[in-house]
Amino acid sequence: MTVKHILAAASLLAATGAALADGLTRADVAAQVQQTRAAGLLDMTEAHFPVMPEQPSTLTREQVLAAAVQARANGELDITEGDYPHIAAQPSMLTRAQVRAEVLAARASGLLDLNEVNYPREYANGLQPRVQAQPVQASLRTSSLQR
Repeated sequence: MTVKHILAAASLLAATGAALADGLTRADVAAQVQQTRAAGLLDMTEAHFPVMPEQPSTLTREQVLAAAVQARANGELDITEGDYPHIAAQPSMLTRAQVRAEVLAARASGLLDLNEVNYPREYANGLQPRVQAQPVQASLRTSSLQR
């Protein structure tokens, strides 16, 4: 036998011995869990969370509904997506051609933010961009809206 065969046989024998070794039984694990729970070392989970005692309601269903209607009328209820006020559509003050011209001018001057839509090719090659992006200035935004 070669050294290779001897090492393979020895490792197979060790693996077989480890597989046949007795581990913890289910009863051993259950006993350990009971001991840690009794010692207070086991975290509470939703399965073992203490049950809240029942508290009888002092109001009828109709009284609760009336209070909800009154709170809604007083504006005391939070607004959710179901009853969020709809914003009326505002017509654009600019034509499509004007908007396109402004975008092209802003892109040429480097005022547009870089994002996945207009990501420059220079970044893909690891180079620095030709123009550093600058945030759109408020004066540019308001002047375009006043036209």
